[in-house]
Amino acid sequence: MIEAGAEVWVLHAARWNAAVIESVTRQNIAQCRLLQAGTPPVVLELDQAARKDVHLCNPSEQRRDGVDDLTTLVHLHEPAILNALRVRYKRNRIYTRAGSILVAVNPFQDLPIYDDVTQKRYIQAGSDRTDTGEHPLPPHVFSVADRAFREMTARRQNQSILVSGESGAGKTETAKLIMTYLAAVSASTRRHRQDNDVRDRILDSNPILEAFGNAMTTRNSNSSRFGKFIRLGFDVTGALVGASISTYLLERVRLISHGHGERNYHIFHEICAGASAAESKLLGLDRSFDYLRSDAVRRDGVDDALQYSKTKQAMATMGFTLQEIVSVLQLVSAVLHFGNLRFLAHGHGGSELHPACRDALHFSSSLLGISVDEIEANLTSRCIKAGSDLVTVGLSVDMAAQTRDVVAKTIYSRLFDWLVERINDATRTTAAATFIGVVDIFGFELFATNSLEQLCINFANEKLQQLFARNVFELEQQEYVAEGIEWELMEYPNNDACVSLFEARPLGLFSLLDEQCVIPKGNDTQLAATCYTKLHAKSPAFSSSHVQRARAQFTVQHYAGPVVYSTAGFCDKNKDNVHPEALAFMSLSSHMVLHVAPPATSKGKPSSTSCTQKFQTQLKVLLSELDATNLHFIRCLKPNDQGEPQIMDDTRMLDQLRCSGLLEVTQLTRLRHPVRMSHTLFLDLFRGLFRETVVSTATSADRVTRMLQAWGVPRPVVGKTKVFFDHALLTHLHKARDLRVHVATRIVRRSVVAHLVRRRRQRDLGRRVATRTLRRAMVAVLTHRRDVRAFRLAQAQRCIARSWRMYCAHRMWHACVTLQMWMRRTWMRIAIAKRALVLRREVEAANVKELLSSVRSSDYLREFAHTRSLYGKSGAPLPQSKQQPPTHPRKTVEKIEHPKFVPWDVRDTSSTSSSSIADDEYEIVWDCGMLGIHFGTDSPHVVVQRIHPTLSTCIDIFDVAVGDRLVAVNQASVQLSPTTSYNAVMRQIALAPKPVTLCLKRARPSPRMHVVKLQSDEYEVLWSSKTHASLGLEFSWDPTNLVPVVTRVDATGSSAGIPGRTSVCKGDWLTHVQDEPLRNKPNSWSNKLHGGGHTSLLRFQRAGTNARMNADVLANGGRLSEVESLCGMPEVDRWSWDPKHDESLFHLLFMEEDVSLGIVLRQPAYRFYLEVSDVKPEGAVHRQRHLPRRRVLPGDQLVCVNHQNIRVIGHASALAQLKYGPKPVLLTFRRSLHPCGVNGASQSV
Repeated sequence: MIEAGAEVWVLHAARWNAAVIESVTRQNIAQCRLLQAGTPPVVLELDQAARKDVHLCNPSEQRRDGVDDLTTLVHLHEPAILNALRVRYKRNRIYTRAGSILVAVNPFQDLPIYDDVTQKRYIQAGSDRTDTGEHPLPPHVFSVADRAFREMTARRQNQSILVSGESGAGKTETAKLIMTYLAAVSASTRRHRQDNDVRDRILDSNPILEAFGNAMTTRNSNSSRFGKFIRLGFDVTGALVGASISTYLLERVRLISHGHGERNYHIFHEICAGASAAESKLLGLDRSFDYLRSDAVRRDGVDDALQYSKTKQAMATMGFTLQEIVSVLQLVSAVLHFGNLRFLAHGHGGSELHPACRDALHFSSSLLGISVDEIEANLTSRCIKAGSDLVTVGLSVDMAAQTRDVVAKTIYSRLFDWLVERINDATRTTAAATFIGVVDIFGFELFATNSLEQLCINFANEKLQQLFARNVFELEQQEYVAEGIEWELMEYPNNDACVSLFEARPLGLFSLLDEQCVIPKGNDTQLAATCYTKLHAKSPAFSSSHVQRARAQFTVQHYAGPVVYSTAGFCDKNKDNVHPEALAFMSLSSHMVLHVAPPATSKGKPSSTSCTQKFQTQLKVLLSELDATNLHFIRCLKPNDQGEPQIMDDTRMLDQLRCSGLLEVTQLTRLRHPVRMSHTLFLDLFRGLFRETVVSTATSADRVTRMLQAWGVPRPVVGKTKVFFDHALLTHLHKARDLRVHVATRIVRRSVVAHLVRRRRQRDLGRRVATRTLRRAMVAVLTHRRDVRAFRLAQAQRCIARSWRMYCAHRMWHACVTLQMWMRRTWMRIAIAKRALVLRREVEAANVKELLSSVRSSDYLREFAHTRSLYGKSGAPLPQSKQQPPTHPRKTVEKIEHPKFVPWDVRDTSSTSSSSIADDEYEIVWDCGMLGIHFGTDSPHVVVQRIHPTLSTCIDIFDVAVGDRLVAVNQASVQLSPTTSYNAVMRQIALAPKPVTLCLKRARPSPRMHVVKLQSDEYEVLWSSKTHASLGLEFSWDPTNLVPVVTRVDATGSSAGIPGRTSVCKGDWLTHVQDEPLRNKPNSWSNKLHGGGHTSLLRFQRAGTNARMNADVLANGGRLSEVESLCGMPEVDRWSWDPKHDESLFHLLFMEEDVSLGIVLRQPAYRFYLEVSDVKPEGAVHRQRHLPRRRVLPGDQLVCVNHQNIRVIGHASALAQLKYGPKPVLLTFRRSLHPCGVNGASQSV
């Protein structure tokens, strides 16, 4: 009974006000004073007020601070719940629990309660929390998501989180927060590294779906205009492995029309605001569009231009290709241009496109990939089948506009469906063991004009409310009744009548609407009349006034309040079809989204499935899937309609609390017993806590009752098959059971340990006796084995030593025999070669070419046999010639009677042999290519200042020495004079017809002349930037050797034509540019290399690691053995071989006009150099076959290319010089002389 002085809540002026009872009369009349200043006293009757108009206030602490859980309120009633929510909302505590249900109030502002630190707190609390039901942290959306995740992993059962509330209550943001937390908690519990790509793709699907499926309404700036059910798949370890999305009822009509203060879908405004200048020009966005008539802006402060870039970035993260992103933007722009198409009346009842919209038509054509004629024809006409003929009929202006809008809606809906499928492809997985579903469906809507879209949306909310009520109220109370527990049935909001109004057959709203869409002349007016006649008296949820009937309107009493619907457009929207030709032409598009045939229809008729039937089918599938999962509920509330923070409209909040049944849910949660356990399971778990006398009764229910009474529960709730209690009692029972198990475990452990110790002692005693016996036996055996092993080891050592000595002696003997044989053959070849040189000189001294053919082979063979008979049989070494070759070989001819040992002239020409040349003069012949000599002046003489042997293709380049004087060019005397300049002489040499004969005279170089001589490991490259822009090399500074080092070589590029470039290897050092050293110049060497003029002379040096890099690598990729490599190492130290110092060598010129070399080379066994295996009748070898000293025979070896030893530069560089290098190329071959033991008669000259 309420007494004077009590603080109460009073319902006054449709609001709950805090008041104080001032007096109570005997007639149960109470006078109370409202606590608001300036409010007059209110007189109330207690017998009426006690029922629903007056409620006692909770203690001041609860009124001032609020509570985390509404079930903990002392007085649980409507004003207490409203006050608790208001107090928490003012303090930005937007989440409150009502038992297992979470209440979320939209703050309309960003709060710092969703950061990573908060996530980690709830993740840690969720992993530490047991089944006690305790909540160590404040209520939060993270706690609901964590509970669903923990129940899924513990029970292996699918979960669903149902987020409900009216439009603008924050359902979409709540769903995104749930997905973010589930991704984070799955990453924290995974045993191995989380696949971040899957998480990013799942989270990045939200911006795409919001851009294409959300729009601004009068009640919500980011209202979802479609429903979605998101399934997050997890494996058995709790790791997030994929996701899938199902969408429902996209609001297609918003594309072509929307109310005042509303906008079209976000993507249209985003692309117009955020597209670059190039995109705007390409997509034609620099104009106004009829589909974007509203100039309203988003009230939530989101920038459309910034959101456009985020949407494109999200598509890229989802794995969309650039072509797919461009195609999506093209279709969005095409829909906008499609809406600008207007029509004029043409002919008798026909229509045509307005001339002012030609630009929009052309943009639509180019963006859709469909011809202009196809679009115009299908929008303004249709085909009708008359008998066996097709007749084309023009469409009126209204029908053409309707066709345009339906096509635009179809394009956009196909684009939306393709995006959803594309997102599912990017996030789909087949390895998910369980899933957590998040339901984010459109909230309850109430607009100034409500059409079929609002009817379907509100029906979906009615079904979800029915599901909520059945799970929370009906199933709870049914279980209490089935168990026979005393329970007072509680009334709760029931919307079965409203749901039946929609679903009833044949007299339901949807059935009557489908009927009007099927009959030939069904329309909206007939639909309204049918509803008035058949539904007004039958369903209490349906009503209509006389004014509404005049306007073809009706009212449906929803759980959230009455809504007035206008039937205008119901039939057209439900059918949403047009003539088949208008949609069939879209299959002609080149776009991947539209290049799909439209759904097949029977005989050209529209599909019989209406929009409402499709929606009911989808909703039925969703509800059946939700019934198969464990449900968690989040109720979102909207504090005000203005979207302002820190403002709560009590009237709006009361409406939502009453419609959602939150008061009844809270009361039921506080009264119910959350823990249910079967009698058998309870006895199995806890019978050990009680004495046998307590659990020895007959029935299980009696045993459970006596056990709980013995535990101290005064009135245990025991049903027929289950026992009901709260989480606190379960916690105490588990703790007691754990303590009893712990004590018993310790007792058992002590007994087992004592038994094991006794057995171990007995085993140890017997083991020690057996061990001593076994040790003595093992010592005897091991001693014997050691003696035997030592004897065998000594015997093996003696055998190995004896075998090794024999092996070494045999190797030494074999090596000596081989070396002697090789030496004898070598000396024999030298002797034969020297004798052959003498004969050659005799032939040249006669200066008669015919004598070459008159020399009989018998003279050579006779000398060969004579020399062999003198030295070959006795085994004595062949005598060395006493005549040593001069320091500078000459081409002059000595007297025949006093021949000197002079190397052969490899040119086979007599032009260099003339008696008119002085003893200190000599001639060289320059056939072609590069001469390789740099001349200077030493007045009045032209002297040799520098020799470039590695760049020269001159055969006689090794005869020339620095300081020699140029005497004549082609027998024309050369001497500097006032009339003959140095440049004139150089032009004379350059312009002289090839071959050019240069006569030089030996002379010492002038002391003023700087003599530059290449070392054996140096070579040069001549680079002209006019002919070759790039050198084809990359350098870096070598800090150890203080010179640039080659880091990359382009082996096959155009730079291979640079003279000497093919000799460069990776790792070689660049030491000089224009003879200027680069050592210790880390900052200026690059400028000297690239800024030294058009032509640069570069000097390279083989690196220490490259000096013998190619010495053992064969052409076929193999390598010489260690012994073969060791025998041939002296050859590596020779950069080039001069035929004048080695009679077995000869030169060959490979010209540009030769096309091919004309020989076949092979890699012989046990040798490095390539060997001629066959000579073809073509190429350079065939052209020079008439010259004896240039005639290539099978068995000859290719040893040098342009005076460069192949064993130094490697086979790869040599072959690159032949293939890519500049022509001519000077090749050096070595004769492969036959062994001395062959029959001399078989030799040929």
